[in-house]
Amino acid sequence: MEKVTLDPAIKFGAGRYRQEKNLLEECGKEISRFGKKVFIIAGNRAWDAVKERMIPGFEKAGLEYELHLYGGKCSYEAAREYAEKCKAENCDEVVGTGGGLVMDFAKAVGEYADTGVVNIPTSIATCAAFTTMSVMYTPEGAKKDCWRFEHEVDAVLVDLQVIAECPIRYAAAGILDAMAKKIEIQNGKPKMYLSENKIDLFSAYKMAEYTYEVLVEYGAQAIEDIRHKRLTKAVEDITFINIAVTGVIANITKSFSQSALGHMMYDGVRTYFTKEAEHALHGEIVAVALFTQLYYNKLSEDKEALRLFMKGMDMPLTLQELGIEPTQKNLDILEAYLIDSPYVEQSEESFKLLHEAMKQMC
Repeated sequence: MEKVTLDPAIKFGAGRYRQEKNLLEECGKEISRFGKKVFIIAGNRAWDAVKERMIPGFEKAGLEYELHLYGGKCSYEAAREYAEKCKAENCDEVVGTGGGLVMDFAKAVGEYADTGVVNIPTSIATCAAFTTMSVMYTPEGAKKDCWRFEHEVDAVLVDLQVIAECPIRYAAAGILDAMAKKIEIQNGKPKMYLSENKIDLFSAYKMAEYTYEVLVEYGAQAIEDIRHKRLTKAVEDITFINIAVTGVIANITKSFSQSALGHMMYDGVRTYFTKEAEHALHGEIVAVALFTQLYYNKLSEDKEALRLFMKGMDMPLTLQELGIEPTQKNLDILEAYLIDSPYVEQSEESFKLLHEAMKQMC
């Protein structure tokens, strides 16, 4: 289990944040604020989706670049290797282009290379582009720990047309990952009160409460619009919620107290069921775990509404749909992992409640 040491300072977000249609064409100008030669780390599909629109802007801005396509895990070993390449190529800024894993990897490479980072997310599946941490894995794909940085990323640049053309699966996963913040901050409590919580955590909770309401009201419409590749206000709004607002929430809590059983379950799945659930997205695993989190919060009556919401977006609803057989042995493995976390009260009543909560994912 990860041993967490938190920096006392709060880093609220990215130095610059822009989300607009046709922003790829301006990325060269934006990135040239921070460097003259950039080290691009991109996923294969992501690069194919952006290169024809983005590179002319680089050339116009006089921005040199070295391209490295990456399809591995966000591991310390790979980050050090690519940081050495970055330094050998005399690059002074790292640019990540792709999904959440590439966003985290770009931040890790920039940390080792001692450069700033500009992230260009091609999906809204997570807020990783915006946060001041990276989720780190073993080279094989098991969860290792979270690397929390002492500074913000330089910029996050989101081209809305790219988001509107991304498969709905990624948008749906991002919506549930963002909604999880409210449910997980409540960990073990049906209600939150300022008198019982620190002001920073309670502020993050109130922001998460707002994002939850927006996502419930407009999330389904955004999914339908993306399904038909329509760039609408709903898509713009959900993009801002999923990346920027959720990123601020994560940063206020130092990417710690905003997660609880949902994200800890994700860690357990990645650790013990690496192969079985390798095709499941971060937000999909967290979403299924929210049924356990709701029960642990003594809010089991909210399960059906969440289930129907997820079903309407074609999301997995059970462990089995994630690729994990819900045997008692597998449930016990995940339950033991949660019990060893900071999010489960060490009492017989709490253990009993958690044991019953595990069944909600079946």
